[in-house]
Amino acid sequence: MIYVGIIVAICAAEFFVRRRVNKNFSTNENREVGRLPIRLRKYHNEGMANNTLEKKPQLVKGIGIGVVSILTIMFLLAMTLKGKSALKAGLALILGGGLANLLERFRHGYVTDYVQFKVPIPFLKKLIFNIADFCVFIGMAVLMLREIGKQC
Repeated sequence: MIYVGIIVAICAAEFFVRRRVNKNFSTNENREVGRLPIRLRKYHNEGMANNTLEKKPQLVKGIGIGVVSILTIMFLLAMTLKGKSALKAGLALILGGGLANLLERFRHGYVTDYVQFKVPIPFLKKLIFNIADFCVFIGMAVLMLREIGKQC
């Protein structure tokens, strides 16, 4: 049940953070975060990563539904297995992040991103993320480390 809680917590956290960002930030407004190499910046992403397919919102929604559906099936199958906590946690993180973004996209037609890194790498400094994105990345890392650990 803890894994379902992870999914719900990610969706709830994103809902409240995005609501606050949308209420308190103007579009593309930058706010520095102390001395950290991070800035907060509200951006409405109408496409997928890096605004890919922004001119095809129905396709983006369809891809999102497909990915979240497959992840849901994988998660439900994993929940029937004994043990496998890394698998379940990784899938819960990925599913929670994907579902949070999909719900936002259906609710508003876009996903609110708000974390940008101040780095000297041109490609990376253009990207803007949200908590759901980080959950997907962390979940993928958990699954990759799990697989690497099985190889040793």
